[in-house]
Order: sequence, then C-alpha cells, then structure tokens
Amino acid sequence: MDLEKIEEELRKIVGSLDKGTRLEAVTREEGEYRVILSKGVHSDRAVVSGDLLEDFLERGKRGQELKKAVGKVISKLTLINKRRR
Repeated sequence: MDLEKIEEELRKIVGSLDKGTRLEAVTREEGEYRVILSKGVHSDRAVVSGDLLEDFLERGKRGQELKKAVGKVISKLTLINKRRR
C-alpha cells in the first residue's frame, strides 16, 4: 500500500469528521500504521492495523471502524483544547 494514497484517504476522513483537525503524518511500523493528528497546539496519534486500512482502501469495507478509531483521537483533542481555554 502506498503511503500517499493512505494519507489522501485519511485526510478526507479527518476532514469529514472535524474541519479544525489536521492530519500531520502517517507512518508504518511492524504491520501497523500510526496516524498523527493535531488540533491547535495539541497532537495525538491513533494506531490502525494494516488489515483495517487494506480492507478499507482495496475493498471499501470496515470504513466505520476506521472512522471510529480516528474519531476517538479527534474527540480527545477537542476535549483537551476546550479545557485549555
């Protein structure tokens, strides 16, 4: 799987879930992908399995699981950002 394609698709997902959150990077480590997101001055990461990304990109399946994993990080960043104000 190509990291550029993965980043492009994840940018679409992150944008659809929250406009204020940015996808900073996607790295591959031992069959897993680390998705680094930031909002304001805070950043956090989600660890997504290679199988999950492969099913989503190649077959269009398990999109809800991917959105849920990314959504949890976005929710955490939003809460941290609100506490900071």
